[in-house]
Amino acid sequence: MENIDSESEVSELCPPKHVIGMKVLDKSAFKRTCKIPGVKVPIKAIKQMSKCMKLSMLRMPKLKPIADLENFDPDFKSHKLFLLNPLKYKSLDDFSNEERQMCNEADVDLTSFQKYDTDLCYDNWTASEIIPAIVKTNVSGFSIIGHIAHLNLKDEVLQYKHIIGQVLMDKNPSVKTVVNKTGQIDNTFRNFKMELIAGEDNMMAQAKEHGFTFEFDFSKVYWNPRLSSEHQRVVKEIKEGDVVYDVFAGVGPFAIPAAKSRKAIVFANDLNPSSYESLCKNIKLNKIKTEVTCSNLDGREFIKTIVKPDILKRWKNYKETGNKTNLKVVMNLPALGIEFTDTFQSLFVDIDDNIKPTSSDLLPYMYVYCFSKSESPEADVKQRIESTIGSPLPHNFTIHNVRNVAPKKEMMCVSFHMPAEVLFRQIEKTKEGDGPEVKKRKIESE
Repeated sequence: MENIDSESEVSELCPPKHVIGMKVLDKSAFKRTCKIPGVKVPIKAIKQMSKCMKLSMLRMPKLKPIADLENFDPDFKSHKLFLLNPLKYKSLDDFSNEERQMCNEADVDLTSFQKYDTDLCYDNWTASEIIPAIVKTNVSGFSIIGHIAHLNLKDEVLQYKHIIGQVLMDKNPSVKTVVNKTGQIDNTFRNFKMELIAGEDNMMAQAKEHGFTFEFDFSKVYWNPRLSSEHQRVVKEIKEGDVVYDVFAGVGPFAIPAAKSRKAIVFANDLNPSSYESLCKNIKLNKIKTEVTCSNLDGREFIKTIVKPDILKRWKNYKETGNKTNLKVVMNLPALGIEFTDTFQSLFVDIDDNIKPTSSDLLPYMYVYCFSKSESPEADVKQRIESTIGSPLPHNFTIHNVRNVAPKKEMMCVSFHMPAEVLFRQIEKTKEGDGPEVKKRKIESE
C-alpha cells in the first residue's frame, strides 16, 4: 500500500457515486481507491496490538486490517500496517492517553500515523451499503426463511428490484431465492402474492426456530421469522400436561414446541390445506412423541366440534378425579382473531350444571392476537374484545405488545381466562330468531 499525505473525507469509504441509478449490476464499477488511516506496528508486537486495538481496527468485508507495507518502505521487513477505523481516527490527536501508552509499550511509533491508499471493490461493501448507493434511498429490511429472502419493496424502488435481489444473494451466501411481496396477506389462508426477483424458482423452504425445523411452501403458507420470540414466550407459559388448542396453527410454530419441549397435549388446526399438510409433516420431522391431533377446519368449526367436546371431557374428568387440566387456546390470526372470539358466546350453555367448573382456573385461557392502529392500542383491543364477547375482561387480563408491524400499526396479544358468563350465557331471543347477542349486533349493523 502506498502512503499519502493528503487528508480525505470518511465519505470516501462509501461506494463510488457513479453507481447511482445502475439497472444492471456491474461489479467492476465499484472499484475505487480510498484513504484509510493507519500506523506501522513492529511484527513482534502484532499479537499484542491486535488484542489491545481490536475495536479500533478497520472492519470491512474481505479486507484484512493488518496489511503488508509497500516493498519500497524502509520498514517493509520489520513492520506491518494496522488499518484503523476512519470514523474514530481522523488525526493523531484522536488517540487516547491509554492508547498512546499501549502503543509506547509495543514500540509503535505513532508519528507513522497517516492516510494510506487502499483499493476497494464490490466485495468490500455490505448489501446495506451497496443498495442505497444504487437506489439513492434505504430499502426496508428483509426476512430470510431458509434459502429464501423475502422483501416488501416500496413502489419507488421497484425499478431496481432485480439488482436488489442479486445484491442480496451475493452478500448472503445462504440465499438462493429472492422474492418480493406484491399483495396484502389473504385473510382466509394467510399467504400473500409474491414475485421472484432473483435466483432459483424454489419456494420449498426449511426454517429453523429455537431448535425446531419447519418445512413448507413459502408461497402457500404464512411464516414470519419476526414472531420467533413471541412463539417462545407463549410456549414457555405452557406446562407439562396442559392442553393446547391452536385454532390457527399454520405450519406449527406454537403447536410443535408445545408438544415436544413442554409435553403438552395439542390440538392443532388450520383452514389452509397447504398449512395443514406442512403441519402434519413437521410433526413427523420433529419426531413428536406426545399427543398431537391435527385438523383442517374453519376456526369456528374447530372450536365447536373439536375444542368444545374435549374441554367437556376435561371438566368431567376433574369432577370424577379432581385432576385439574390447564386449557390454553391460541388464536394467532391478528387480522380477524378478535372476531372469532364470538364463537365462545354460549358455547357451553347446554351442559349440565354439575359439570360446570366453579373455578376460573379451569376455564380456557385465551391468547388472542390482533392488530391496532389506535393511538391507544391497549384500550382499543380491550374494548373490541369486550364488545365481541359481550362481557368485561377479567381483572387479571394482560396485553402484550408483540411488535410494530408498520407506522401506527401494532400487533398485540390479549391473554385472559374466558369469563364463565360468556361460556354459559343463556341464548337470547331476537326478532331474527334465537341466537347470541353478538349475532344480533351483526344483523343490526348489516
